[in-house]
Amino acid sequence: MSLFALVKAGAPSLGTNPTRFFEFGTAPELEQLPYATWQELNGSPFNVLEGAPSTDHIKAQIDVWAETAAQCRAVTREIRRAIDSAGTVTFFQNTWDEPSRLYRSTLHYTYTKEI
Repeated sequence: MSLFALVKAGAPSLGTNPTRFFEFGTAPELEQLPYATWQELNGSPFNVLEGAPSTDHIKAQIDVWAETAAQCRAVTREIRRAIDSAGTVTFFQNTWDEPSRLYRSTLHYTYTKEI
């Protein structure tokens, strides 16, 4: 299952039509809060002894944006529960983002993606 599908199914706070989970740089300006963004930071092929690899190991970053710290933590928990079955969270951080004046939680997540 794709990262988007996992989050869509497991993070009801991000809505359904549309699900407010956007690839970095594509969130509409003044988007309804909370919302989350994601990007692939790096990847490496899952090499096999014979033939081409069919999957890659991906490290992604997920950022949650919210008006309150409590809302930010709650959405981050929903996302974490939704994605933990398909990969591993390797880093997390809660911050205040001064330029946007929003609370921000960042997760680094590693998973395997079919190519």
